[in-house]
Amino acid sequence: MYCKKCNVRLKEYLNECPLCHTKKNSIDDESNPYDTYVENFQTRVNIKYFSKLIVKLLIYISLITLLVNIIVNKTVNWSLYAIASSFYVCSFYSYIILENKKSAFIINMLSLEVLLFMISYLTHSTSWFLCLVGPIILMVTCFILLNIYLSRYKNMLKNFSVILMYIALILFLLNGLIKVYKTGLFNITWSIYSNIPIIIISFILFGLSFNKKIQNEFEKRFFI
Repeated sequence: MYCKKCNVRLKEYLNECPLCHTKKNSIDDESNPYDTYVENFQTRVNIKYFSKLIVKLLIYISLITLLVNIIVNKTVNWSLYAIASSFYVCSFYSYIILENKKSAFIINMLSLEVLLFMISYLTHSTSWFLCLVGPIILMVTCFILLNIYLSRYKNMLKNFSVILMYIALILFLLNGLIKVYKTGLFNITWSIYSNIPIIIISFILFGLSFNKKIQNEFEKRFFI
């Protein structure tokens, strides 16, 4: 309910307008024509502006942490944890701030690499990151970007064949990286057997992708 005289919104328990003191009995129970618009406008939050504000705040905190570390310890060590962590948190806000979501995804994965590298570097055990974690994150990132790139093309059989070939490559590299981490030598063993059927299927799909009739039937069956 609103006061007809000064348009102030009235609480249910009020008997008169707090501004002009018009009695509640003399006020018609009619809605303000701008009520819905005003309330929606006031409760709306600019998410992009808020995200930029959080990113700036985290940058300032990181710089202060770095400065304190230099003043207290005369070197840069523990503050790298805070800086890398802040960078990683900021990367999630890039999905809101940036228009290009692909760029935001790359920033997010890069920040994860930086954070894990900092942890491995500061704990003096970089081998697990350099041999396993770092390359695996990179391969997964490239796999997702490959899927995004292939989604532009309608020939799904050819797309599947390319994806299967990339999976085979990942298995080869993963096998070799595990051997490097354990023995120090790049060696291929089990991935040969697992990749034989993957590569065969990949070549079959690639060959079938040139047959328009089979391609159309495939798309129909899978509702593509």
